[in-house]
Amino acid sequence: MVRGEIDDEDPLLTTIPIDRYQNVELPSVFAYPHFYEPHPIAKYACEQVREQIKTLATDEWTQHNFFSQSEDDNGAGKMFGVLVVRADNGSLGYLKAYSGSITGVTHSEQYGFCPTLYNRFETCERTGFSYLAEEAELNKMNLRIEELENDTKRIELKTALDAVEERAMISLAAAKTQQKEQKKKRQVLREQMREELSPEDFVVFEAELAQESAYYQRQVKQVKAANTEELKDAQASLDEFEIELQELKRRRGEKSNSLQNQTFQQYQFLNINGQRKSLLPIFADTPLQRPPPGAGDCAAPKLLQQAFISGFKPIAMAEFWYGDSPLLEVRKHNFYYPACRGKCEPILRHMLQGMNVEDNPLDFVGEEVGNNKSSLDIVFEDEFIMAVNKPNEMLSTPGRHQEYSVYTIIKERYPSATGPLLVHRLDMSTSGVLLIAKDKDSHQILQEQFINRTVKKRYTALLEGLFDNREEKGVIDLPLALDYFNRPMQKVDYNE
Repeated sequence: MVRGEIDDEDPLLTTIPIDRYQNVELPSVFAYPHFYEPHPIAKYACEQVREQIKTLATDEWTQHNFFSQSEDDNGAGKMFGVLVVRADNGSLGYLKAYSGSITGVTHSEQYGFCPTLYNRFETCERTGFSYLAEEAELNKMNLRIEELENDTKRIELKTALDAVEERAMISLAAAKTQQKEQKKKRQVLREQMREELSPEDFVVFEAELAQESAYYQRQVKQVKAANTEELKDAQASLDEFEIELQELKRRRGEKSNSLQNQTFQQYQFLNINGQRKSLLPIFADTPLQRPPPGAGDCAAPKLLQQAFISGFKPIAMAEFWYGDSPLLEVRKHNFYYPACRGKCEPILRHMLQGMNVEDNPLDFVGEEVGNNKSSLDIVFEDEFIMAVNKPNEMLSTPGRHQEYSVYTIIKERYPSATGPLLVHRLDMSTSGVLLIAKDKDSHQILQEQFINRTVKKRYTALLEGLFDNREEKGVIDLPLALDYFNRPMQKVDYNE
């Protein structure tokens, strides 16, 4: 196959019939991958892939359960994606890929799906790196560590050391208790003899008490010394195992970190300019400064990588979920989803360099309403506070690309106002009443009411799905948390 030409014999590319797109307006720019509506030509490709999945799931991908088979079995749904590409001669085709892996499938290419950027089951021809060989060395270390930790003699020595530590604690506590009791007796006796003895005899008596005090101090020190010696002997016997064990754990940690870094290095992401970049430098500027688990194994990077390798021009992409939803995410069978942000955004930022990609629509949504000062209706106002009706798509506070917000409008209107002004916030797409305090004291009073939950709030939402008219009310009680890898989205998280 000549690079940049669509070959009907290419197992990874499916040609799109010309009648499917000859009267269709194709995208002039590549859609922003984290927020977009799939183009009809990409949806057509997705329909073809869905039909293929149905057949494969029945005939060959039988080890992977996309749907739960019983109440005790959770289905393992999967994200699939397509990338419509254009060849040098203008013809169109599409590539397909899936995120992660399919149970029982080691080479996705045999089914026409784009390969992983790095296959851990194979030795890298470019670097000679073998994940399996390195993993085998780690497994040897783990086995030796397990042997040492479960060695009968080590367990006996550790038990003996624990017993010595307990005896030492008891004996030292007893010696200190005796020392305190004798001290109390001496104090009573000292006061008694002070009245009965002459000054000269009392001086002699106090010297005898001092000698007795020194005796019990020596007793405590002797107990400590004996305990230290016994503990030292017991620890020395155990150290024959512990020194090797700790050294093995140290080496295992270094080996594990090295293996992870070497694995990250195997992922070499291309862009249309032919520039390569691995995972570590790609994620160096992210908050974690390290790639999250699964980075590089999503469908979108696989699709773009194959397109650049083959010399195709990406036209449109679409991803959809197939199967049951994962336990900690909300995914619906056959629904379209954008590329994830946490794992894919830094990667795609590199891979899409040099392409004509549309701007992130979320960075600019609401500019029109946000720049319209008159769009902020005042519901109530006095000399201390005011309530405004924030329209949807207006920010409560300034954003990265949108300067105007409720805060900036109020600040311009009341430049002498003190304090934070906004008592609370509403999401950009949420409309509703927002309380403003014109001075610090009013802000503190209102904020305390929010903290103490004496403020009553009511939300009206548009729900998706069928509503059972027999039920007039219901309760949604789910643990919501920030979806760190897909900001600003939230997720249901039972682990938080």
